[in-house]
Amino acid sequence: MPRPDRQTRSSLAEAHQWVSKLTSVSLEMALPAFLGHWLDSKWDTSPWLTAVGALLGFITGMTHLLHMAKEAERKERKIKDRSNGESDESVK
Repeated sequence: MPRPDRQTRSSLAEAHQWVSKLTSVSLEMALPAFLGHWLDSKWDTSPWLTAVGALLGFITGMTHLLHMAKEAERKERKIKDRSNGESDESVK
């Protein structure tokens, strides 16, 4: 019998989803810096665009990570509330 706090997806599917999310966040952090470096070499503005790209990438990535953490916490609370509600009903 599956645990009530578990979704209907397999563990492999959940792992794939998390790998996908973390890959997206890492690309959000790295690509702006690489783009800034490329533009610096093209326009001879080194190191300004690299620094701006790194800063924008960091802000974007951290914002996305915080959003993911809040979403995970919200899901965890929902599961916890659901399991508390079931235990309260069984006591009555």
